[in-house]
Amino acid sequence: MESSVDLTRIKEYISKFVSFPEGEMDNFLKRLTKKKIPKGAFLLVPNQVCDYVAFINKGHFRSYCMIDGQEKTYNFFFDGNFFTDYPSFLTRQPSVEWHQAMEDAEVLTVNYVDMQAGYAETPSWEKFGRLIAEYIIIGIAERNRSMLFMSPEERYLNLMKTRPKVIANIPQHYIASYLGIQPESLSRIRKRLATSKRI
Repeated sequence: MESSVDLTRIKEYISKFVSFPEGEMDNFLKRLTKKKIPKGAFLLVPNQVCDYVAFINKGHFRSYCMIDGQEKTYNFFFDGNFFTDYPSFLTRQPSVEWHQAMEDAEVLTVNYVDMQAGYAETPSWEKFGRLIAEYIIIGIAERNRSMLFMSPEERYLNLMKTRPKVIANIPQHYIASYLGIQPESLSRIRKRLATSKRI
C-alpha cells in the first residue's frame, strides 16, 4: 500500500460498522491496492471474474448489463462507499456486469485471496464483511421491491428522497434506465412533478 494514500475516509466508513482492536485495522488496510480509473474506463467487464471489493476514494461508477443489445443500468456507486459484483466475487464465476467510471476516479481494492485471509486472521474484519454483505443485500431487496410494487413516478420520487446524489450527478438517460423506463417517460414525469409544484 502506498504511504501517500489517504486512508481517512475508509477508516471512518469501516468504523461506522465495527470497532477494531488497536492495530488490526491498519494491518488489514496494508492489503489494499490503489487504482486510478480514468473517466469512461472500466474496472470490470463481462466474462471476467470479479476479483475485488473496492472502496471509492474519489469519483463515482455505474454498473450495467447488456440485454438484447441495450445497456440496462443496474446501480450507481459513489465516493465513500464499497462496491463489487458479489455473485461473481463469491462464486468465482465470470461477471455479466460492466463497472464504468463516470468521472476520473480513485479506488482502494482488496482481492479475493486477501479478503479471505483477512477474515481468517481478524474476527472484527469477518464481522465487518458480514455486515457489509447484509447492507448490500438489503439494498438489492429494496430495489427489487420498488420495481415490483411502485409506479415509475413513485420510483423516481423514492430515488429523489433516498439517493439525491444520483439525481444531482447522473445523466437523465442513465437514471431512466435504472428506473426501468424510457428517457421520454422520465421527462414527462419530471415535467408533471414540476407543474404540480407550481400549482
